[in-house]
Amino acid sequence: MLPRPPAEVPVESSLQTLAPRFREAVGRVCADLTAWGYLPRVFETLRTDARQAFLFGFGRDYDDGRGVVTHSRTALDTWHGYGLAVDIICARRLWDAPPDFWHVLGTSARRHGLVWGADWNGDWSSADERFLDRPHVQWGAPARRSPSVRAADLLRTGGMAAVWREVDAA
Repeated sequence: MLPRPPAEVPVESSLQTLAPRFREAVGRVCADLTAWGYLPRVFETLRTDARQAFLFGFGRDYDDGRGVVTHSRTALDTWHGYGLAVDIICARRLWDAPPDFWHVLGTSARRHGLVWGADWNGDWSSADERFLDRPHVQWGAPARRSPSVRAADLLRTGGMAAVWREVDAA
């Protein structure tokens, strides 16, 4: 049995940390959820390396019953580290939202050209039960499913704005 997790690493939830076009699309997704009678909460936006390492430890170094929560070791391995991914949950029920909440979230994300974490498989067309990340929404095409070495290089040399321009999210 793994030990309990260490103290929570702070979460960033400001929409101002997101790429402009992605921020607008997230706003439309939240508006759709609200129109369907749900109260969405953007729980996490830009993710630091410290936060990513904390999340990566679940199910590996420590646990509280939730198991593995991410397969990305560093923030550079996830679009959260580039301001191109968010986690949206139900403000009232948090991660224990009813199935319809997740359905509306996924439908709305797709409608606005985003990728929903419950659609992950080889072609993103249906749920991959091996890793179902319902709260996760990220920028869609032309961005890849996960950031490339080129994205990390662009971030290092030109900052997030360079990455955002590359994937047409600026």
